Amino acid sequence: MKISFKIIYVSLLLIICHTTFSQTKEGFSIKGKVKGIKDTTVFLAHYFGYNQQVIKDTAKVDAQGSFHFKGDKTLPEGLYLVSLPKNKYLDLIIGNQEFSFETDTANLIGKMKVMGSKENEIFFKFQQDMSVKFDEMRALELERKMNNSLLTTGKIKKLQADITQFQKDWLKSTSGTFVNTLIKASQDPEIPPFGKPLVTKADTTAFYQYQFQYYKEHYWDNIDLTDDRLIRTPFLQKKLERYFDELTVQASDSINKESDFVLSKAKGRDVRRYVIYKIASTYESPKVLGTDGAFVHMAEKYYVGEPTLWDTSTVRKMKERVAVLKPLLVGKTFPDMYLTDTLGKEITIPTLVADYTVLFIYDPECGHCRESAPKLAKIYQGLKPKNVKVIAASIDRTPAKWKKFIQEFKLQELIHGIDIHKNPQTGKEEYYTDFKNSFDVYATPVVYVLDRDKKIIAKRLPVEQLEDFIDFHRKQITKSKEKGKEGK
Repeated sequence: MKISFKIIYVSLLLIICHTTFSQTKEGFSIKGKVKGIKDTTVFLAHYFGYNQQVIKDTAKVDAQGSFHFKGDKTLPEGLYLVSLPKNKYLDLIIGNQEFSFETDTANLIGKMKVMGSKENEIFFKFQQDMSVKFDEMRALELERKMNNSLLTTGKIKKLQADITQFQKDWLKSTSGTFVNTLIKASQDPEIPPFGKPLVTKADTTAFYQYQFQYYKEHYWDNIDLTDDRLIRTPFLQKKLERYFDELTVQASDSINKESDFVLSKAKGRDVRRYVIYKIASTYESPKVLGTDGAFVHMAEKYYVGEPTLWDTSTVRKMKERVAVLKPLLVGKTFPDMYLTDTLGKEITIPTLVADYTVLFIYDPECGHCRESAPKLAKIYQGLKPKNVKVIAASIDRTPAKWKKFIQEFKLQELIHGIDIHKNPQTGKEEYYTDFKNSFDVYATPVVYVLDRDKKIIAKRLPVEQLEDFIDFHRKQITKSKEKGKEGK
């Protein structure tokens, strides 16, 4: 069984919303007036990461552009957006549950006036001030393109310094506000000067290493992982994705270490659930081969290990998923698969002598399997002289379908297996292989690649990548051996 993280995502969302709503029943009342729209519908939604929004209310706009969001349940705090016609929108901070605002579609930020919400007053004043400064910067950049003078370059450097100082002063003066938390969360750490001139190649290498190390060590300085409101912003998801995609070595041990580090900071209950969910869902079906060990780590330690964070159904499903995946991780010895060949003889995978063994697990009537079969027949001609053996295992136990598939796609040179075994005492057919739960076959085809010792070195590879992968792996083994000789 493959975990549906879509279901877990919905459950997580419902839990978070329920937790917030159960705190109070005071409700909310947000009045808006936007010049330039009329006789339409607008939506109020909060962010859930940068690519999801959760609609909390809708409102009708009258002929004067006025509308009213209201409800008898308090909105969970965070960054919201008001979706307007023609793909326009504006962000609002929801903390205070009763306020109003007015603006104009000609300049939503510049014309914004907020009444009754100090957080939003600060938020829009910051955006307005920054907009003025960026307009100045654009004008100077255009001026530099026209004349490229030292005077203009000097003005640009001065303005850049002014912007930096303005932001630092603003962060100090707004300490304690959620808008301060938001802006800090969107910023990268400032890297101090290296401290020595870059004279040699070694200096340059050390400089880049220093920058990377400092950036990574201080990556989370500006984001407060104890603040549950951050899950209702775009910034936490972006931070997580960049940290794991760009700053973490894509190997299970490294991912596990970094996951534990981030979660040591994630003290907010909802933030913790969100971070666990994001990391686990990324590595159940990972982009990088062999990193699904990170999913097993997350499932065991943070789902099964912290059951009070989740509903019992989620914990149970995670236990079941770990039971399937753990024996199938890269580096594990391939479990016993009980098959007989076309003559009814038992196939014993551990005794096959080959540098590499490929398991192609398929259903004779599966469309993707039928697309892959001719590719496999062609690729095998290149694999055969490289001491690679291919076992094609049918999950369908109908001999006629099985043999027809072999004949149709001219796969006779492969080793063919089916899970049909005759009991020598009764003469009846018996089945021993649970493809779904023992080999994670929830869709076909599934490909495993085993080394000489029958340890898993790859899985779920597209058939067309088999030869390239095996060639690459062989080269890596050769390099490793050569390095070992040099070290002696």
